[in-house]
Amino acid sequence: MPGPPHARTVIREVAAAVLAELPAFADRLVERAAVEEKTFYARDDWMAPADMRQSFMDNARSALLLMSGEHEARDWMAAPLATGRRRAEQGVPLEAVLHLFRLGTELLWDMLLTAARRRSPDELDEFVDGVMVLWQATDRVSMAMVEGYRSREIQLQTRANRRRERLLGVLVEGRGVDPAVAADAEAGLGLPLHGRYVVVLVVCDLAAEDMAPVPELAAVGVRVAVAPYRDRVVWLLELGGVTPGRLAALLTPHLHHRAGMSGEVAGLAEIGIAYRLAELALQTQPAEVPGLAVLDDRLPEALVAASPRLAQRLAAKALGRVLELEDEERQVLLETLRAWFRAGRSAARAGELLYCHRNTVLNRLRKLEQLTGASLEDDRHQLCCRLALMAPRENP
Repeated sequence: MPGPPHARTVIREVAAAVLAELPAFADRLVERAAVEEKTFYARDDWMAPADMRQSFMDNARSALLLMSGEHEARDWMAAPLATGRRRAEQGVPLEAVLHLFRLGTELLWDMLLTAARRRSPDELDEFVDGVMVLWQATDRVSMAMVEGYRSREIQLQTRANRRRERLLGVLVEGRGVDPAVAADAEAGLGLPLHGRYVVVLVVCDLAAEDMAPVPELAAVGVRVAVAPYRDRVVWLLELGGVTPGRLAALLTPHLHHRAGMSGEVAGLAEIGIAYRLAELALQTQPAEVPGLAVLDDRLPEALVAASPRLAQRLAAKALGRVLELEDEERQVLLETLRAWFRAGRSAARAGELLYCHRNTVLNRLRKLEQLTGASLEDDRHQLCCRLALMAPRENP
């Protein structure tokens, strides 16, 4: 600590005098803090007055011990570290903690100056000359308190993340049908037992932005729990009064990887069903294409994805010898068929989509009929062809 030896003696004696007056100091600080807390933070339930008073005394004692040069022999850090940890557990914002600490520093300085003024003018001057020790001491106490706060905050967040991951895991595994499990999830996730839910699965790095909160959701009353599960990120969303379509529109700008959204289910007991539906929706989104696949917008594709072997068998039956053609010719015919369906079975409009003449489209369609052995005017064959075009193939 800086200052000449005699100044340090004066500071030590002044600090000792104030140590004896700490109860009165704490009473004044509690009274002022109660006013400040309500004025600036509109809260009076973060900490009990007795807790606040004791922490004020403990931290002021630490600062005074540092000023007196007794910190080598005494554990001055214990009090601010404990205060920081306790405030983190109580959910008091760090800004509020530091604000109250500054109030304490002001009152402590006032008490020290009052005690110093009881001494001779020369000693008062010596005290003022060495006052830097006060700011050094309070800075060290403040830093220790912040250290305690941050370390405990990280521990609490890690514990909360693990609990959230565990609860989402048991729900997507279908164990929410057990009332005890559902009740535990309701309490732990802060979501209602009964409600309108959807699940969104995102394929991304678990540290990516697709785990970040979406502010617009809270604004419309959608409640969210997000956690990694296996190689996915699971979003569990309680819709409130929002439609699934509106939710998809809100999410889409924020999802930059492949994602699938389930249909709506009722309550935490059905989250396992929603998870499987979201997985089906995800399977309808090509692997190389980012974006959100909404199940209710892709039900035919989801039916195909639900039974890939049966879908491949249907494709082989519907498309027949088309699948045996060389890659280029096969792709031309299949793209023509897709365009024809998109154009409402109009050869002219299909030609516009494909940048070719109407007669070219008709010729390709006739070849398709020859190779499949069925007429494209047959409704059943059309249905099978549409589904076959959605089916994955080993040789696309």
